[in-house]
Amino acid sequence: MCVERMRSIILAIIIGFALGFLATNVKIAFIIYLILIVALLLDGFIGFCPLRMLLKTLLPECK
Repeated sequence: MCVERMRSIILAIIIGFALGFLATNVKIAFIIYLILIVALLLDGFIGFCPLRMLLKTLLPECK
């Protein structure tokens, strides 16, 4: 398993948890989605992704 694949899996899990919270607690779901949107925008515009940096210490990069 490499960094980018694991990052995609973790993001999918986070989205799933947010959807679960949407049914019970809208405020928590909104906060999770907001944090996820900010993180993805930062990654897209300046290339900074804290999750990727953390995973690089644990897993090899994709080839």
